[in-house]
Amino acid sequence: MGDAMEVGTILKWLKKEGESFQEQEAIAEIQTEKSTIEVPAYEAGRLVKILVPEGETVPVGAPIAEVEPAREERRRARAAPPEAPRPAAPPVEAPPVAATTAVARAVPPPEGRLPPPSPERVKASPLARKLAAERGLDLARIRGTGPGGRIVEADVLAALAAPAPAPPAAPPAPPGIAAPPIPARERPMSPVRRVVARRIAESKRTIPHFYLTLDVDAAPLTTFRQQYNAAVAEADRVSFNDLVVKACAIALPRFPQLNSQLVGEDTIRTFEGVHIGIAVALPEGLVVPVVRDCQAKTLRQISREARQLAERARAGALTPTEYSGGTFTISNLGMYGITLFQAVINPPEAAILAVGAIRDEAVVRDGQVVPGRRMSLTISVDHRLVDGARAAEFLQEVKRLLETPMALVE
Repeated sequence: MGDAMEVGTILKWLKKEGESFQEQEAIAEIQTEKSTIEVPAYEAGRLVKILVPEGETVPVGAPIAEVEPAREERRRARAAPPEAPRPAAPPVEAPPVAATTAVARAVPPPEGRLPPPSPERVKASPLARKLAAERGLDLARIRGTGPGGRIVEADVLAALAAPAPAPPAAPPAPPGIAAPPIPARERPMSPVRRVVARRIAESKRTIPHFYLTLDVDAAPLTTFRQQYNAAVAEADRVSFNDLVVKACAIALPRFPQLNSQLVGEDTIRTFEGVHIGIAVALPEGLVVPVVRDCQAKTLRQISREARQLAERARAGALTPTEYSGGTFTISNLGMYGITLFQAVINPPEAAILAVGAIRDEAVVRDGQVVPGRRMSLTISVDHRLVDGARAAEFLQEVKRLLETPMALVE
């Protein structure tokens, strides 16, 4: 469900064991690192056995269920011989009940101490065991919610999230001795945060970044947006970010090096279409839905699609095709009042554009100090693919388009 996917969580089984399903009928809901997706059946058949219960997370490629295609079920039915009547089996006498029954009693451990957990006694999934071992959790202290009381990953995560018992109050430290460390809670990363952490570390470790910043005269852009939005229906109104996306969509075909990717160590792949990813911040992490073929779309089309993708991202409903295949990314923190920042390149892309807030400041025009509006653009570039002069020319072209906004509606 995307090249970056490493694990998936079974949220819900939509079919029970023994139930049949049709081709393309949804049989389960799976949560990926970025969205929740229904898994369809590739052909009609029957769900024989569920291997991974709801709430458990497994790596990509792990079997989650056993199914029997309808064609196989029909073949078996045709091949099975007719069942002959069988004589009734004679009654079997039950063995006599022993007069006494031995009851094993566990020897209580010393007060305040639990016996070490026995792997044979504690039923837990491999992922739950691995996570508990990494976090130093005793599986014997965790109540399993899986089949037959089996401990699954969700049980370990719940135990990690539970507040730790308050430690006994320690006497005040004598003068000159440091106080004990402040108690803290630990929690595992969310799936989205794990992907973000891995990709950012990969980007900064493997991509030689350089950064260029330009200030844009945002006064014409502000006036244009006010006039444009006043003349169209509410559903067609545009944001400043829509205008930046459109400017990049016009400029990138003129500077194809910035619409490229490095393949292997010595091959450059340059794209004809401009597929712009728009960074969307979620509480659990960052996702980047992609507006495809921006070079062929009007400002109004880009605005509508970007709005729909952002809404789907916040609802956790993006499909893999909606957040993969980008060739250039825009990250805008202007709505938070951030005036200038440097974004990390989204690999394997060649560049990312960071957009700051529009700010009021005094500017010099025709020798006079007058009120003005400025917006900072900072581009982060992979130096293996693009040189500084070419990136500067691209940034100047984006600046020119934003300062003459009528060019954005051609």
